[in-house]
Amino acid sequence: MLRILTIVIICATLIGCKEETYYPKPHGHFRISFPDTVEMKAYEGSCNYTYEYPFFAVVQDKPNCNQDIYFPYYNAVLHITSIKFDNVGNNNLFYHTEYSRKLAYEHRVKADAINESIFTNDSSRVYGVAYEIIGNVASNYQFFLTDSTDNIFRGSLYFNVRPNIDSIRPVLSFLKENIEGMIETFDWK
Repeated sequence: MLRILTIVIICATLIGCKEETYYPKPHGHFRISFPDTVEMKAYEGSCNYTYEYPFFAVVQDKPNCNQDIYFPYYNAVLHITSIKFDNVGNNNLFYHTEYSRKLAYEHRVKADAINESIFTNDSSRVYGVAYEIIGNVASNYQFFLTDSTDNIFRGSLYFNVRPNIDSIRPVLSFLKENIEGMIETFDWK
């Protein structure tokens, strides 16, 4: 019996005295840096509107005064649609504002909440609504601006990554502030 007990103790000692195995830390997210101050550039193209946009954005004009505003460092793009309506058929203010609202609320299936903000600037005749869509959705921020008679300017922010609100929240907050700065400086020609 003493022999068996001795063999068990020796085996337990040999098994328990292995070298410790180290495992690498899991990969984390990269650090995102934001500029301390945001300088704004003026956009004054051939379209019927002007605005200021952040220096780190790249504006690409498309046909019919539509645009893509790229934020290359943050892997995001703001798609802009500009429509001049003539109040014939569905080409009117009511249709386009409701269509913008419908596009924002199509995300409600995956959204945790949708917050609306109203923008008004009577001196420039700029009126609009912004939709902050909270959750793992394709477009977390959308807006439209109108002069209430002839024009509508609509924007949708997209990230070129799989939707994960926990990962994009800091960048979304930063870009949202800058897009709101664009909205505040928006003016019709």
